[in-house]
Parts: sequence; structure tokens; C-alpha cells
Amino acid sequence: MSYNIPQTMKTAVLADKGKIEIVNNPVPQPGVGEVLVKIKAVGICGSDVHYFADGRIGDAVCDFPFVLGHEPSGQVVALGTEINHLKVGDRVALEPADSCGKCYLCQTGRPNCCALVKFLGSPPIPGVYEEYHVFKEHLCVPIPDSVSYEIAALLEPLAVGIHAVDMSNMKMGSRIFIAGCGPIGLLTAVSARAAGASFIAMTDPIPERRALALQMGADMVIDSADKNAKEKIIEAAGMIDIAFEAVGVQDSIDDATLIVRSGGTVVIIGIPTVDRISLYPHPLRRKELNIIMSRRSNFNLEPAIRLLAAGTFDLSAIITHKYMIDDLGEAMVKVHNYQDGVNKAMIIFD
Repeated sequence: MSYNIPQTMKTAVLADKGKIEIVNNPVPQPGVGEVLVKIKAVGICGSDVHYFADGRIGDAVCDFPFVLGHEPSGQVVALGTEINHLKVGDRVALEPADSCGKCYLCQTGRPNCCALVKFLGSPPIPGVYEEYHVFKEHLCVPIPDSVSYEIAALLEPLAVGIHAVDMSNMKMGSRIFIAGCGPIGLLTAVSARAAGASFIAMTDPIPERRALALQMGADMVIDSADKNAKEKIIEAAGMIDIAFEAVGVQDSIDDATLIVRSGGTVVIIGIPTVDRISLYPHPLRRKELNIIMSRRSNFNLEPAIRLLAAGTFDLSAIITHKYMIDDLGEAMVKVHNYQDGVNKAMIIFD
């Protein structure tokens, strides 16, 4: 199998805060241990929108122009040298994190926290909002024909949910609360259900997202603006064992930490736009609450693929909007402003 690979490709570049430009760049050539992938789909992540709107996330600051994007799927179209497993034509999901593999954290099962990790679309590592991209072979995970490219582009955020659930040490029958019905909240919910959660309550201020959460199998979904939301959830569930915060705002962090029972666990997944958050020390201390900060996915693409291939759940409803690469700027604005009932927006390539 061979492909007619062009010399140039479209790349969507973040030229400045709030400004996407489409440029033509040379198609890169794969080197030792690398393959060239024709990108088929890329999901728009909340972190992409942070960079688009603010030019930074904490101390990670864009040096414009910069290419965002870290939720890709695609097809291998050319091989470099010393390739051991992949072949031209393979359909793959792409692991966005490239850790050193040698440090203490990598050696003890926490490569997502490696100080030397290189993460796609996170400064200074350019991302994948472009038609072709070179990847190291070990970061390409084959996907079965039963999994579409669009669904495969959800595998990285699904892996984020799987990692958060793993960190919570969830037990069968646990009662769960999730603040936020966006993509990460929904994918955490399906991960929790697969891990044995018996009751899942969720909150969100956007009606379309609340409706989608019910469609995806949540047992109870309430407007986060409802001042009695916590009481209603506790009345329905008895008590909450584990809460996941998937928004990154102070109110939802408060909701997650205050709703959990004594001795319970809160996993904070959301990325705040601010540099400091606060907690209520006295009730949380009295509850001896376990608070865990979750970072990315910790290389959970393969279990995510196995869950999808087994038909454990259908994620297609999460993808509410699709765009071509020329319209990335419009898509970013829509996601940033929560317009038109958007949940997961995705860039689709021919």
C-alpha cells in the first residue's frame, strides 16, 4: 500500500490570543523510529481553548505563532527507519505525551508527571491541528476497524477519565458525584460506570449538557446554579463516596469537596484559569477528606481502546459539532463561549 503524499499541508496556527491563521507548511519526513500520520480527526480540548483565549495555562505560555491540538487519530502513510510493528495503512490513535522513560516517576508508574514530558500542543511542543504529523512509533496505538477515526479522537479524553477513576480507588457500588457535564465530565462518568459505580449524579449550568449527561447514563443531573443541589443529591444517594471536579472553577471545587462523606475522596481534574484556588479547611479536615489532583491520562489509551472495542459504551453523542481545519477559529470561539449547545467539537480532515 502506498500514498501520494503532497509536499505541503494546511496547518492551523494560533497567531495571537483569539486569532487562528491557516498557513501552508512542508509535510514533514519521518526519521529513525518515526512514522508519518495523515491526521483524520482532532478533538478540541478545554486546554486548547485556554491557550486560544488567554495564551497561557499557568506558567505554560504560548510563544506565538503556535500550533495547538493533542487529541488526534489518523492513518500511517509513510515509515521512517527502524520501524518494528507499524505498517503503511494502519489506523492509529496517538498518545500525546512523550515521557523520558528513565526518571523515578516514569519508573514507578507515573510518567504523566515526568518533569521532562513532551506533550503535544503544550508550549513549546507543537500540536496536531494540521494535515500530517510525524510521531514516534511507540506513541501510535492501533485501533480496530470497528472504532471510527472520530471516536478514536475521543480516546485521549476518555483515558483522562479512566486515569481519574483509577486514582480514586473506586470500589464496586460506589456513589459518585461529578461537577461538570462537558466532555471530561461525561467521559469520567462512563469510566466510573464501567468501574462499578452504582449511582452517578452530575451538575452543570447548561441545559443541553445536562440532557446529554442523562442520555449518557447519569442517574441524576441538576443545574449547578440550584442552591439546593447538594442536598437533593444526598437525599437521593444517601451519601457520596467519591466526587470528581471536571470544570476547574471555584464553585464546582467547593461543591465537590463539600458533598463527599467523611473519609471520602475528591479528584480534581479541571484546569483552573486562575493561579490559586481555595478550600474550606475545617469541614474538609473534620471529614479527613482525600483530595487528589489528576494530571492528564497516564498512558491509558490501550484500556480505553479495549473498552470501546468491547462495546462497553457508545460515545458518539458526545461529539456535537464538526468543523474543517479552515474553521478552527470559529470552533474555538463557539467552545469558549459555550454556544449552540456545544459539547465536544471536533476538527475533521478529508
